[in-house]
Amino acid sequence: MSDGCTEESSSTASCSITPADGTQTSFGSTYTPVTLPFTGERIVPGQASEPLFREHEARYVFASKFVKDRTVLDVACGTGIGTHYLLKEGARSCIGLDIDRPAIDYARAVYEGCKFEECDATNLCVPDNLMDVVVSFETIEHLKDQQKFLSECNRVLRPGGLLVCSTPNRTMSRWTPENPYHLHEFTVEEFRGALETFFIDVRLFGQQNMNQLLYAGQRLLSRALHALQLMETAKSLFRRQSTPAAMPTAFGGMSARSDYEVHAYQAGPLIQPRYVIAVAQRST
Repeated sequence: MSDGCTEESSSTASCSITPADGTQTSFGSTYTPVTLPFTGERIVPGQASEPLFREHEARYVFASKFVKDRTVLDVACGTGIGTHYLLKEGARSCIGLDIDRPAIDYARAVYEGCKFEECDATNLCVPDNLMDVVVSFETIEHLKDQQKFLSECNRVLRPGGLLVCSTPNRTMSRWTPENPYHLHEFTVEEFRGALETFFIDVRLFGQQNMNQLLYAGQRLLSRALHALQLMETAKSLFRRQSTPAAMPTAFGGMSARSDYEVHAYQAGPLIQPRYVIAVAQRST
């Protein structure tokens, strides 16, 4: 799942970001308010299911610990909900980039105070050494040239700046149906190795720790029920009838002890996180 980056070519000539104290940013394109359909590729406020929404929210809540009074770049920002959240949580300025024009139009129309621009994640329209923090969640697995993406994140960071990046853990996701938007997923050690090519002090965190055997069994049972066209029958036997809950529309409503909260990476022989989040530093 991505917050809004797919592998396509894109012109970045319209994007002009110039470094200055206070970070003045200029974008030339105009926009009008839009609506955005929920396709499953990115979070659309008010349309994504609450579990999916909270899963993404927890990553931005985690990232907010690193953005106070800093210039922040959100790569593959999607609809901009997370970019705007980081600004509200104390970032000095926030820029959101995404290759999908409708998502950028939506972000510009809905969220004030941030700058949004259409841009390829492997060719960032940002000068060298400009940003204090780069945030990019559920992006790298969508890209053909993953090394170029990490190189670009490193390039735009100031010396000592931080990359906060997440990806699905292939050890767990291999038990689920293939995601049509993902080109390559990483195991934890593969992810660490890719980051250490460009960054120092790579710290790993996990989200949704689970027992591998139990998770695999649940996924295999789900596949079998789908194959036998019995999934809806099984759901009707176990779920209670209730009024559908309103879908959340803003980050910041997650409970203090959420199941989606990000923790320090602590994997065991049978326990693995579904998602891995890295905090890595550019060398000084």
